[in-house]
Amino acid sequence: MTRTRKLVAMLLLVAVVSGGILTAALAADNTATYAYLPDRSVYFYDVAQEYAWAYKEVDALALNGIVQGGGDHLFYPGNPITRADFIVMLDRAYGMSDALQSGLVASKGTFSDVPAGAYYAKAVNAARAFGVAGGTSDGRFLPQQKMTRQDAMVFLKRTIDCTPLRLAAGQLSGFGDIAQVASYAREAVGALVTAQVIGGSNGRLNPTAQVTRAEMAVMLYRATHMTEQNGSASYQKRSDMVNICVGAQSYCDVIIANYDPAVRYSELMRYSRLWQQNGETYITLEENQPINREGVYSAGQLTLSGEQQSYPIAAGCVAIDVKPYHQLRTLVSTGSTYRYCYPSIVNGEVTAIYYVRA
Repeated sequence: MTRTRKLVAMLLLVAVVSGGILTAALAADNTATYAYLPDRSVYFYDVAQEYAWAYKEVDALALNGIVQGGGDHLFYPGNPITRADFIVMLDRAYGMSDALQSGLVASKGTFSDVPAGAYYAKAVNAARAFGVAGGTSDGRFLPQQKMTRQDAMVFLKRTIDCTPLRLAAGQLSGFGDIAQVASYAREAVGALVTAQVIGGSNGRLNPTAQVTRAEMAVMLYRATHMTEQNGSASYQKRSDMVNICVGAQSYCDVIIANYDPAVRYSELMRYSRLWQQNGETYITLEENQPINREGVYSAGQLTLSGEQQSYPIAAGCVAIDVKPYHQLRTLVSTGSTYRYCYPSIVNGEVTAIYYVRA
């Protein structure tokens, strides 16, 4: 069983896992294994290159079941998120409802406009018990109201305060719209800016703008990947950490063990080792490999252009169309639709074939 980076777990309740089997050192003869480093989401068709600032975070949260799409492999990244859905995301990441159900925190009742059977009721009630979700003076939560950026920061800051992590007091400076931040939100906004969970856009915080689903994912990813140094927590972006796909299996937050800032880590790359250690996943990447071979698949054999021999297809071999990254129903010979391919070969057998469309 493999894991992405461990999320900060409220009361140590959340353990994030993903399926799949990690290979050990791959040093056998006639072995050439490849991983694909996507430049867009591998889960949602609409989180593509224009969301270069968010697709890795969206996929990491999707892999761990924290965010979900709206069906048909669509995430609707530009849509605003409601207060109810934002709380659901917080609950999935931090396990508030699990803590409430187990009796680790006492219930503080329900909101008048949160029906008991609503999909968000459990999460909202748990957030109220933890003091994360506040309501109106007449006892309503306004679940379908769109969440503003500053309110999202308030909810997120309150959630982090329930974990062992501590945020340093922040200063609001360097943004052109500081005056628009409401007094009740200034502490939370300042703390999250200082912790680098919030970075602003074009020198502005846009505190009263509605939070989009992509923005929510980035905010939540950074919050759950903070580390603590000198008594305060902050998020540090890591250039040596990537998302990868090996055949039909996706891995997020993978650390490049032999990271070199001069190397461009993208698309199909040969790897020599993929392993897990102390809850982290590591990979050793060698070089980029263009998907540039013509291949013919017939009777359980793959013949590549320019080679005299054919390679048998291993049991469980997968065929992958890399843009967008998804598994094909069957292996195909390159031709009018798939002009080029490149295989992973282990001990003389083809274990995965990566295709590009003509």
